[in-house]
Amino acid sequence: MAISVRQRDPVRDGTLEIEEYHPNFVCVYFVPPEWSLQAARLDPKQAKAHRTKLLDINGQDRYLTIYPIGTFGDKPDFLKPKYRQVERITIADTNLVVPGYDEFFAPGGSVPTTPDAVVEMLEDLPSAFTKDYAYGLGLAKPYRFIIDAVEALSDCTELVISGKEKTGPASNEKLFFISKQDFELARRAMNSIDSLVQTAARSVKGTAAHNILAERLGVAKLDPKVGRHPYRKLFTTFAQGKTELSEDDQNAVIGALTNHAADIAEDQPEKLAKLRGDIELVTLEALIKRYEVMLSETLVEDRWQDFFNENPFILNMAFGYPIIKVRGQASVGGRKLSGDGEKITDFLVKNSLTNNTTIFEIKTPQTAVLNKTPFRDGVYTPSSDLSGSINQALDQKYQFQSHIAQIKHNSRISDLESYAVHCCLVIGKTPEGDDRKKSFEIFRRNSKDVEIVTFDELLEKLKLLSLFLRAADHPINDVKSRGDRNG
Repeated sequence: MAISVRQRDPVRDGTLEIEEYHPNFVCVYFVPPEWSLQAARLDPKQAKAHRTKLLDINGQDRYLTIYPIGTFGDKPDFLKPKYRQVERITIADTNLVVPGYDEFFAPGGSVPTTPDAVVEMLEDLPSAFTKDYAYGLGLAKPYRFIIDAVEALSDCTELVISGKEKTGPASNEKLFFISKQDFELARRAMNSIDSLVQTAARSVKGTAAHNILAERLGVAKLDPKVGRHPYRKLFTTFAQGKTELSEDDQNAVIGALTNHAADIAEDQPEKLAKLRGDIELVTLEALIKRYEVMLSETLVEDRWQDFFNENPFILNMAFGYPIIKVRGQASVGGRKLSGDGEKITDFLVKNSLTNNTTIFEIKTPQTAVLNKTPFRDGVYTPSSDLSGSINQALDQKYQFQSHIAQIKHNSRISDLESYAVHCCLVIGKTPEGDDRKKSFEIFRRNSKDVEIVTFDELLEKLKLLSLFLRAADHPINDVKSRGDRNG
């Protein structure tokens, strides 16, 4: 039995419904709580209509089938299978005496028939399992790698932990059997790896503290004990920052850091903050390289929309005030934001402080912003693509303001305002030549309702941000260099 049981709260966790399909065989369904349905923009009054199967419990044949699902309405997998491919996990042959696998059936194989009895039964699941139905059951996060391995090695949709079958896919290619011995072997191996990570971390931290004081006292420094296990050597070496890692080594370390991020944040917050800053800087530089490659190619609008959807912070830089993306490809002229076949804007964002809305329209770098020939000597007029895009954005603004009340009501979004809807158009590249640059600047600076930004300007903003972060990472050298220049 578990040492402690989390107190049930139906309002927070949802409820269970049990149906007896035939004697000694029941199906258990998860009924989501109202807050999850609201977060998923579903009618909270129709909770039972959205109930989803969670368990099959067969007392006669002594097996338990779990249907791992997402239970949080603000996640994309809400009420859907939790894993990419595996839909069911069955613990079979529980009449065999294997510790941790057979005690959740009562003597005689009778099955639980009440929610409280099901909750009590779940507490007796093996330690590798999530036992709280509010989290969708399945394997606990540290053991998710077992699922990943099954999905990588087969096309099977059901994992069966069996005391009779050997490990491997069944002949029908839908079931993947893993013997209870192999399952326990994998579970213990992952526990051992976590222990090695913690041991390596303690060794490096202890050595770091010793060396800081030793340096002040003029005493010889120490190297951390790396041990003989190859994983511990890997983790210790990485913690010292002394080697380049292969892709496999990087994945192993990232997994370890992910599992122990909370401990690191508590024990060494400064180092974790530094690591995060380094990662953000490297990520930004990789993003700049990707942006430069995309600018050199001829890509359709959808590719650029996907790029900004993956990296919405770039849109923040187009404005200079904090924004939050509300929706990509949002309907601004219909019943709700997710409507189809209506006025669609590429991005709908809002000011995170005032909730005022902004419409983004994304074109391509190849879109011309000026006509090729001058209207008068040294004066160029905006291209039809530019003027048409401006009118398109203004029409979207008009439609959105006209339908804002209906959109908010039907989309169940209350924190959205249209005080003064701003429009931003990302289009083309900065024109070449003084006359063309002048004409472009004159035109867009007088476009008070639609802010016009070019793709190369956004790239320059990314580069400036990278320079700023690098300077912030070396403030002493930066100050010294300024002092040297000032004599």
